[in-house]
Amino acid sequence: MKYFEFFQEWLAESEQPFLVNNDLIIEGGAYGHLAHPFEDLDLTMKDLLEMIEATVKGSFSPENFAQEKTDGQNIMISWKDGRLIAARNKSHLKNFGSNALTKEALAKKFAGRGNIETAFNSAIADLESSIRSLSERDKIKFFDNGKKFASVEIITPLTQNVIPYGQNMLVFHGINTMDEDGNVIDEDKQAGRDIGKIIEDVNAHVQDMFFVRGPHDLEIKPLPNASKKLSYYKKELKRIMDDAGIGWGGNVWGYTMGMGIHVLHEVADKLGIKIPKEAELGVLERLLSISKDYTARDMKRDLGDDAYKKLLEYEKKNSTKFKRMVYEPLEHLFLELGTDIMKNMSAFLSANPTQASMDMKKEIEDTIKEIRINGDERDIQKLEDELKRMAAAGGIESIVPTEGITFVYKGKLYKYTGIFAPLNQIRGILKFKR
Repeated sequence: MKYFEFFQEWLAESEQPFLVNNDLIIEGGAYGHLAHPFEDLDLTMKDLLEMIEATVKGSFSPENFAQEKTDGQNIMISWKDGRLIAARNKSHLKNFGSNALTKEALAKKFAGRGNIETAFNSAIADLESSIRSLSERDKIKFFDNGKKFASVEIITPLTQNVIPYGQNMLVFHGINTMDEDGNVIDEDKQAGRDIGKIIEDVNAHVQDMFFVRGPHDLEIKPLPNASKKLSYYKKELKRIMDDAGIGWGGNVWGYTMGMGIHVLHEVADKLGIKIPKEAELGVLERLLSISKDYTARDMKRDLGDDAYKKLLEYEKKNSTKFKRMVYEPLEHLFLELGTDIMKNMSAFLSANPTQASMDMKKEIEDTIKEIRINGDERDIQKLEDELKRMAAAGGIESIVPTEGITFVYKGKLYKYTGIFAPLNQIRGILKFKR
């Protein structure tokens, strides 16, 4: 397994899919997963520090495209041969949308699925109506007859996930240019702003069910006591780097390997075993599921029978826990930073942010109680793990009615999610067992 696959496995454990009426809707859809800064293997520690500094000082410019991340259902849409088409997976994007879903095909796909059927069918109808109002020149500019697809978030109380927005919205995020294989070859964030404004200018933004709009641009203000906060985050990042044994030029990949060795030593001490220096890399890659080239036979040869048995048993029962221990320090730092910046925001897409925050706190408190009463041992352990992440992000009092923010740094799109990530996990502990 390559290191990229390790990240996918981590993400599968860290971010629940969306479930409504027993229908599974994977986050991101055809648009794909959006990375936290600490998931980008190529970012250096200096890059992370620069990102932290820009966040704390509120020095994002319009070119950083700091926007509210929305907690809805994503769909990719285009305009081809005089009608709207939609994509929910990569196969729909291939050959410039030749296999994409028409309005009728999408209706058939979600037929009989209750609120999710209503949400998607109404969204497609309203999008088709609003885009049909555009000039032919603008249709070509934004969609190029299926060569470009817009990412749109469907937000409605009918299919509410975590954030109670209290209104029906279709939010354009950006427009991607695709190749014949359905791969993104260019992403235009400004186009999300532009198409939203043009739709409003031609008075096509208020439709039968949804309000159609561009992304919600955010004013990222400096944090209170910004210099003190920056000093704190720099100190914490340096401490994490020291534990991982890397410098400012080291990248996230180097962090993971360095922290992995650090955690491996802790595990070996707790198991009362000794791992020879020459065996450490092989053992680490096994525990991180990066590679199984270092076989169980190799491990028995290098460690001896007793240590081999203990470590093999640990691997069977605790490989997920090991990965979390490796990744946790950097993740917690950015969860805390994300929460800090979101607590400093004053405008949200939620219609009533104060009430929404209260409702979210009440729901999560009730969910925690239910898990403690009805959950099994595994559920309780997962809850405790997520409560640690929640504490790192500021605790239940730090809940705000937003999934997070997205922003561009050095030409790449990233996200901060703060407390939303553990909240989403806790909500899913019992839900996804039903």
